[in-house]
Amino acid sequence: MMITKSSSPYYAKREAGGKGYNLFLLSNAGFVVPSWFVIPAERFDRFKIETSLSLKIEDELQRLAGSNHHPSEFEKSSLAITDLILCSNHKLNDELLSDYQNLGKDILVAVRSSALDEDSGQHSFAGQLSSFLYVHSLEDVCKYVLQCWASAFSARCLSYRWQNKLEISSKVKVAVVVQSMIDPDRSGVLFTCNPLTKDSKVLVINSVYGVGEGLVSGALEPDSYEVQKLSGAVLSRNIVEKQSAFRRRESGEVQAVALPVEQHFVSSLSDGEIEEIRQLSQKLESFYGFPQDAEWAVQGKTLYLLQSRPITTDIFAFAGKLNVWDNSNIVESYGGLTLPLTFTFARFVYHQVYVQMCEILMVPLSEIKRMDHFLKNMLGMIHGRVYYNILNWYKLTSILPGFKYNRGFMETMMGTTHALSDEISERIAVSESHRSLKAKTVRFFAGCKFLYFHFTTKSMISNFLSYFKKVYDEFRHLPYANMHPSEVMAAFEQLELKLLSEWKAPIINDYLCMVHFGIFKSLAQKWCAGLGDTIQNDLLCGEGGLESAEPTRELIRLAGEVSINSKLKELFLCHTPNNLHEVIRKSEFVDFSKKIDRYIDLYGHRCMSEMKLEQPDLHQDPSFLFVCLKNYIRGEAPDLGVMEAREHAIRSRAEGLVNSSLSGWKKIVFSWSLKNARLAVKNRENTRFCRTRIYGVVRSMFFSIGEFFCRLGSLDTPSDVFYLELQELRATIDGYLTVEDLKSLVNLRKISYANYAKLDPPSRIVTRGPVYWGNQLKEEIEETTVSSEDLLPGQLLGTGCCPGEVEGIVKVVLEPTDNMELSKEILVTLRTDPGWIPLYPSLSGLLVERGGLLSHSAIVAREMGLPTIVGIKGLTSQLKNGMRIRMNGQTGLIQILEESASSDVL
Repeated sequence: MMITKSSSPYYAKREAGGKGYNLFLLSNAGFVVPSWFVIPAERFDRFKIETSLSLKIEDELQRLAGSNHHPSEFEKSSLAITDLILCSNHKLNDELLSDYQNLGKDILVAVRSSALDEDSGQHSFAGQLSSFLYVHSLEDVCKYVLQCWASAFSARCLSYRWQNKLEISSKVKVAVVVQSMIDPDRSGVLFTCNPLTKDSKVLVINSVYGVGEGLVSGALEPDSYEVQKLSGAVLSRNIVEKQSAFRRRESGEVQAVALPVEQHFVSSLSDGEIEEIRQLSQKLESFYGFPQDAEWAVQGKTLYLLQSRPITTDIFAFAGKLNVWDNSNIVESYGGLTLPLTFTFARFVYHQVYVQMCEILMVPLSEIKRMDHFLKNMLGMIHGRVYYNILNWYKLTSILPGFKYNRGFMETMMGTTHALSDEISERIAVSESHRSLKAKTVRFFAGCKFLYFHFTTKSMISNFLSYFKKVYDEFRHLPYANMHPSEVMAAFEQLELKLLSEWKAPIINDYLCMVHFGIFKSLAQKWCAGLGDTIQNDLLCGEGGLESAEPTRELIRLAGEVSINSKLKELFLCHTPNNLHEVIRKSEFVDFSKKIDRYIDLYGHRCMSEMKLEQPDLHQDPSFLFVCLKNYIRGEAPDLGVMEAREHAIRSRAEGLVNSSLSGWKKIVFSWSLKNARLAVKNRENTRFCRTRIYGVVRSMFFSIGEFFCRLGSLDTPSDVFYLELQELRATIDGYLTVEDLKSLVNLRKISYANYAKLDPPSRIVTRGPVYWGNQLKEEIEETTVSSEDLLPGQLLGTGCCPGEVEGIVKVVLEPTDNMELSKEILVTLRTDPGWIPLYPSLSGLLVERGGLLSHSAIVAREMGLPTIVGIKGLTSQLKNGMRIRMNGQTGLIQILEESASSDVL
């Protein structure tokens, strides 16, 4: 019973071997392959039984197993087993007759071995098993089948199996492919990914005249082509001198024959044939999902696929579901490594919040259910870092009218460095038909509701902040440290019910901010282009009312009290930040100690990396508070009045320029846009401050559970709880935990995170198919902020956020554990979040590698009048502690003045 195209998939997969099963799959998938049938592996098993060879072969292999595995021993065993098989005089003619005749009349066939563990993706027996070409009779087919079976025990195969720890026994399974031969004009090999450079976007074609034996044997040097897989552009052509080709002679043998002189230096493939092979490459990768090494041949005008197997090197196939990952903006909230509990909590929150947004924009429930998959996946994690699943954000934005403009506004808000192409944007519409009446109706009502919120935003935000304060005060003082984990999780669920399900106002304002700031920025660039590059930033300065800046202002007030009291100031200067809290509590300064305790009670959730639950806040470790106070009192204490005057001066100057430049209807429209942008930005910061406070409460909840589990012996330290996922934490209470050994689970994740810490993933990654395997996980598109010829040696350029030209010494701070003693240095860092704001009054300037105009760094720096530049590519790799630089917060230009770094500031 031979295997053919009509055989059952199960039987073909089990018995056809690597080559045979591939032919079965390719034929049924519609690929053009020469006609074929396969002698199943079980027929080889029956042959060994019928000829009583199994025991004899096994005896020889046992002898080999006990040898020293010298090459001569493999050769000796191979010759012995080959003699046993070829001398069996076993006849197969009658069994093969029908299928052989079905291949056609007067045909020539190829007879090839097909081992069952061949071409598996892990092991390739290429060139080790026998193949016989241009076989012209059934009698010869039967003879070569015996030789194919014997080749499974060739010296090379036995050695290969031993080296790769594959089974070596008489039970080795080998099928045999019998396939009609063609007389190709050209033939060759196709690699669907570049096997040398591991470039997934480039395919490689090797081509020779005649049959492929000349190429496979290495006798002929091929023409070689590198082709861009998606566009079809031919990147390189290596056309060699071709003096001969392998062709079949009348005798059936393949021999080298001379080529006409006119073909010696001519490409063996036309542009049309290259394109046809490129399309074949795409179909193959789409079909298999992995890079392929395929053999092809052209006869007349027909391109045949002869065989295909996986490329066994680690190369990413540019096929499968497309995902674009970007952390340009979210890196401010979740910078660096983020532990599993924080990530899964954030992912859960994002899902809840954006479902609510769809509901209040009156998106039909059926549509929300259909969108739920991408609403659950607004965030992703790669190498322990949090990323936006950016295409899902575009999909969410597309439910509103004006997607063509809104997507640009969203890119500005998120600080992404790459705009979405028009081609992709047309494909990501949420509705099945984005132009259908149903889709247009959904967008119309969403737009109407959005317009309603524009007019009611002030009361909406005011009502939310009042409601938030009430609920927040209810939960922030609960004694979580003394509560049982089941009680803590019950409180968490109540917090989820009362706040997370009522997060409509902040998310609607985020979109109002996106639109209003986008419109304002566009108008400023169009109508105020001659007023300076940062006119839009200057107009947003000095708005006031930012709650996120209030903790810093309160610290400045506390520092002022210390500065005018010499005894208290001496106390501060004589003790380390780690001890100051306890020292002051036991000192004579009772009133000041109460003010410190009040500050921690009100703002204790504030810390660097405050959105990461694993980061201790001031309730757990108040030393950061005293680091900032010591910075203030060591130098000239910041003056709130001076800061506010500077903010208003920047704002007033910008307003004066606009008023003198615009008139009539342009002035009216611009003033309206500016007013709404200012309000939306302020509301966005204030509602985000609410989010920070909630994270502080949740941090206390989860840390208390970690302490309880530590006492139980389920965890080694309380902080280990942050290596668990949110669902796992819930499962410890509700009883659906699938792995009960939490210590082993945590230790496994600690090992993974230790490896992640050695990596430096880029800001933007493109993946296809399974994200973590087979993708290169490197920057897909080269980021550029400015061309190299625009900058002189020693210069860097970013986005100016707050004007002011400053010359000073660099202080690099990358982590909360770094030395943060500051005295008017220029702070250089990779990213910031609101927890960094208390450092700002101790600075003369701020440089941030990552971030955009709506980042916390930019907004609060403008509010405080601190010269700031963000989005500076390569900043932290080029600037070092102790360098002297000059920065211009308006133009975004940085000039290195002194290269030498001093160790004194480390």
